[in-house]
Amino acid sequence: MNRRLPLDRRPHAARWLAVALALATVPAVAAPRAVDERRPADPRGSVEIVNVAGRVEVQGWDRPEVHVTGRLGEGVERLEIATQGTRTTVRVVLPKGRDWDRDGDAELVVRMPGTAGLAASLVSADLTTRAVLGEQRLQTVSGGIRAELGREARLRSVSGDVDATRNAAVRGDGRVEIETVSGNVELAGVDGEVEVSSVSGDTRVRAGRLAAGRFETVSGDFEVTTALTADGRLDAESVSGDLRLVFPGSPPAAEYEIETFSGEVDNCFGPKPATERYGPGVRLSFREGAGSARVRADTKSGDVSICNR
Repeated sequence: MNRRLPLDRRPHAARWLAVALALATVPAVAAPRAVDERRPADPRGSVEIVNVAGRVEVQGWDRPEVHVTGRLGEGVERLEIATQGTRTTVRVVLPKGRDWDRDGDAELVVRMPGTAGLAASLVSADLTTRAVLGEQRLQTVSGGIRAELGREARLRSVSGDVDATRNAAVRGDGRVEIETVSGNVELAGVDGEVEVSSVSGDTRVRAGRLAAGRFETVSGDFEVTTALTADGRLDAESVSGDLRLVFPGSPPAAEYEIETFSGEVDNCFGPKPATERYGPGVRLSFREGAGSARVRADTKSGDVSICNR
């Protein structure tokens, strides 16, 4: 004999049925799991890495393959490794419609051909590179970047700090571009061309010999220690940040143009600055030696210091 459900309990059953149907439409998410995958890779090609949260460490080696190890968080759907032509892509894939910051992190170690180029795009994941001699194009939003650079590099971060050093095995001039908003920058061991721009982060550069250096900031402080080539160019600009230029030993044989609207100028190896005759401002213009190099520094309210020690 069939017994019908009492009328006052039918709504509860209907609600449970609705919940079950809703849960059936939620993307399935795996538990945290380890990864260990290999793919062939062209040593003269490039490797692209895309990740949202967590940590990525990239190591160059002498094998023609990409080897990915590490851990995927509960919110990660899968790790996707694909090759198209000479490019190998390593991508952390999240389920559609799922909040990326809830267990959607991945901690990866990626080994790749050291002579290949590297492009990495991350959000809140920290990034480290070692022994990658090809061109590096690295960008993060809030994660930090710690990079060992080859000859060419372009690094971008919003609020993460950037700490970059040129690989000791690299010889000759190169080109490095770094751009941040509020992250601090540390750059060392570079030669050739360097360009660094920041809004409020502080920057410290220790270069060998620059052919071209351009440094721009709004409110962050800049300290640049370098030598210049015979016809090198160094340009530094700020709004309210201080600029400190250090030329160890003998200062470059160059033409110097230093100016600030409401800050102060200090020169430890040449003539003293002169106050503008009409209106505010301090200006220093002189030539050191017979070289064709040029040094220019301009601030609105920041101080400028140039020294050889």
